[in-house]
Formats: sequence, structure tokens, C-alpha cells
Amino acid sequence: MNIDYIDNTTLDILSTRLKNSVSQLDILKWLNNFEKSELKFAIDILQNLTVFTTFEIEEILNEGLNTIFPTIENEEILVIHPVGNFGKSGSMVSYFLQKTDYHKSNKVKIQFSPDLNTFSFKEGKNYKLLLIDDFVGSGNTIDKYFTKDVLPHSGNFMSINFIGIAGMNSGVKKITPHFSSIHIPNSNIYKKAFSSEASYFGYRKQEKHREFAYKYGILLTGATNKKKSKLKFKNALGYNNSQALVSFSYGSPNNTLPIIWANKNDWFPLLPRFFPNKIDKARKFRKGISSELSILKEFGSENIRENFFSLEVIRGRKTFTSANKIDFTLYAIIKLTRAGVNPNNICQKLGILSKDYEDILDLGKEREIFTNGNNLSLYGLELFQDAKKCIERNKKNLEYETKDIFAVREINYKPKIFNGKS
Repeated sequence: MNIDYIDNTTLDILSTRLKNSVSQLDILKWLNNFEKSELKFAIDILQNLTVFTTFEIEEILNEGLNTIFPTIENEEILVIHPVGNFGKSGSMVSYFLQKTDYHKSNKVKIQFSPDLNTFSFKEGKNYKLLLIDDFVGSGNTIDKYFTKDVLPHSGNFMSINFIGIAGMNSGVKKITPHFSSIHIPNSNIYKKAFSSEASYFGYRKQEKHREFAYKYGILLTGATNKKKSKLKFKNALGYNNSQALVSFSYGSPNNTLPIIWANKNDWFPLLPRFFPNKIDKARKFRKGISSELSILKEFGSENIRENFFSLEVIRGRKTFTSANKIDFTLYAIIKLTRAGVNPNNICQKLGILSKDYEDILDLGKEREIFTNGNNLSLYGLELFQDAKKCIERNKKNLEYETKDIFAVREINYKPKIFNGKS
């Protein structure tokens, strides 16, 4: 069945499937990468893509910690070590682990170590090591990392353990012998998307979907090497042919199909992998917020001005109001919350810490914009709708006026007197 449009019901289903980790507009932009006749395959891919939210990640980490370390004795220290260099996915998981109830209850006995070479061991203490990462793909990265960076320090630990959020079946099997215990929920261990053993797209019906993903994958990843004068595209279906259909609300592993995360040429990524792309999108978003606030300052209602322009500037005998950083952030949080963006992604988009986010929400509660459950109140919704209508009503007029002001006009001037003669 070929389709050349997306109805609202399908869009709602896809958005729900992706747990509102991306906007419906982003889904439409991503679908626009493909030919109209291929939309069925693209939609099938999205309907089988699993996205883990920050809340799910925290729950899995908390469950894993309680399972492997039900108690930490007084003389014991649990060392948390993210896989890979700082800034990699393991570092992101460290952030979520610190928000778990387990960490809050045992943080005196837990130490984080980004580098085992510089970790300081104390006499009289028994150390247990926990490696953490979000995704186990082929298992090659963790296997090499363990051998090179962890194994030389193994004598310092009573046990070496691992917690992951999700992984591929073959990769999990490969790394399991390295650890005293390993925790990844069985439901989060997957087979290759286009394997005959899997049934993402129905048994014996995955071939066309594979051809579809591979067609674009070779364009987005390029050839890895030549084999008998023939180009080989080893990563067209994910790193080392992983064929994963897993992403996280903050981004995708390179094991996932490149059509989901690639950022190349004019391709629009749904859940991008590369950080520079996120920075660019965040910069554009903040620029848009500034533009909207300038419209609201000029044309907004009294309620809007009271809530989003709290900074008073005195110049001579006159007092002017303006939006400060807190007003800017509050307005942005309202917009993103209304769009269904989760708190962690809001923090990333605005470049703020989770504590800053919570402080802004507290301010919003004081202004009766947010409820105690951190949801928009009825007043907050009214304020949002008021701002939205104001922007829609005045944006076109402002653009027209701006264009008119700076337009180059053709002036046809005929002097009445020239060289003293009329």
C-alpha cells in the first residue's frame, strides 16, 4: 500500500510511540526525507522504534542497583565508572544515576570515577566497581574498553559489574563473561531488525524494509572498504551491521539505523547522534524565543507583561520593563512543556541544570502558572494561548512593516528648476 499523506491520527500514534521525545513537526520533517511512495516503510520503521525516556532510564538504573547491590556494608565503597571518555553516553547515564532513589539513600558510600588511573583507594575499604552505559551494540566497544582500561585495575575490586539500559542480543552475550553480574532488562535486549529470527515487520516480510533502510543508509554512512573491487557498506544499517531500532530521548546510538540519526547533507535527523546538531537546533530555538518575546513586549496583554517582563530599567525619570534571563527561561519552559518535551530535554535545549529547571518551576508556581505536580495550571494554559494568539496576530504585520521600512524604493524625482530655468 502506497500513501502520499499523513493523517492526524497516524501522526498522533507515531508521536505516542516515540513517547513525545520529538515534536510532530519533527516527525513530518523526517518523513519528508523520503519519496512519497516510501512513506509506508518509513512509518513502519517509526512504529517499531523504541525510545527510552529519562524516567524509564532512572527506573532501570534504580532497579539494577537494588538487584546487584541490595546493601552496601559500612566498609564497602561502590565505584561508578561510565564506559568511554567524558561526554560520551556513559557520562549521560551517570547524570541519571545520581537522580535515583538508590543513590540518594547511599550516596555517602558511592563514588564516581571518570578515570580509574587517577582513582584514590583507601586502606580498610572494600571496593566494588560498576560500569554503566546506555546501550550495548556489537559489544566490541565495551569488550575493548574493559580489556584496556578496566582489567589492569581488576585486582583492586571485590567484583566488577555492569548496568545497561538496552542492548543487542549478540553484544550482551559477548560482554557477559567480563562481569561478576550484569543487569539489562530481558525485555530491552533485542535481535537485529531485519533478522529472520525477528518479527518487527512480520515474518518473511522484512526484506523490503531492509532494502529501504539500506538504500538510504549507504548514502548517509558511505563505504567502509572494498572487497574484491566491490564497495562494502558495513555501517549502512547501523555500526557493524547492528540493525538496532533503539533510541533515547537525548539521542541515538550509532548502532541504530542511520536514517534515524544521521546528520549529513540535507538529511533531517529525527533523533540526532551528533552534539553539534543539537547545539545548532538549540541556538535557533533560543533565537525564536527572543523574537517572540519582543512581539509580546510590544503587543502583549497586561498578564503577559506582568509574568514575562519583570525586570525594571530606570532611565532618568522613566521606568521601563524588560525580560530577564529567568523570564526568558520560564516562557521557554512553558512552550516546551506544552509541546510535550520531557524535563531532561528541556534542560539540554536551554543549557540549564536540573536544579535551575526546578527553581524556575517553583517561580512558575508562585505566579500560579504551574501546579504542584509541575503541570501547567489553567491560568498557565490561558497565558500560553493568549501569547500564542498575540504572536500569530502580530508576527505577519511585524514582518510586513519591517520589509516595508527597509525596502528600496524607486524615486522618480523631476526638479522644477534646473540651471536657473523652470
